[in-house]
Amino acid sequence: MEEMNAQQTASPGADIVRLVREDSAAARLTRLSVLKEQFPEMDVEGIIAESGVPDLKKMRGKRDTYFFSDQSMTEAYAAHLFRIEEKDLLKLIAETVRDESQTYPRPTDARVFLGAPFNVAEHDLADTLERLAASPEYNDIRTCTASNGALYLYSSKYLGEAYAESLAEWMEVGQKENP
Repeated sequence: MEEMNAQQTASPGADIVRLVREDSAAARLTRLSVLKEQFPEMDVEGIIAESGVPDLKKMRGKRDTYFFSDQSMTEAYAAHLFRIEEKDLLKLIAETVRDESQTYPRPTDARVFLGAPFNVAEHDLADTLERLAASPEYNDIRTCTASNGALYLYSSKYLGEAYAESLAEWMEVGQKENP
């Protein structure tokens, strides 16, 4: 019993690692600022770095530093949560659209930002899309509309206009008419 208690207290970072893993399993990032509040006497960031635990990943933002475990959260999902936490809607939408256009390649249904995990309000989405269109930094983010009026976004770096339009039409109308 004494040996077991010694093992449990031997690693001061065990609770920190456990918390990051629990947050990731619950689809949340762990904020460094929160960990520092919970463990004020510890160098939390140093403990995580020195832990040698390969599944813990770090993302440094302007607002905070975030951790997640890739045992239960993909890097792509963590990147979405990171952008949400950083509260930069322009970058959130642009980077998500770029990721989708490059990785899959497909345009992104604008309605996806209204639901989880993004939960962007309709008026904020409309405002952000206007700001994206006016920003030189995001001039590759384009829109196309399916025949049913659904708005899609794509990056011209990875998709051509005609291809993005045909994919949006297929995803929105063609698949539903041709099961």
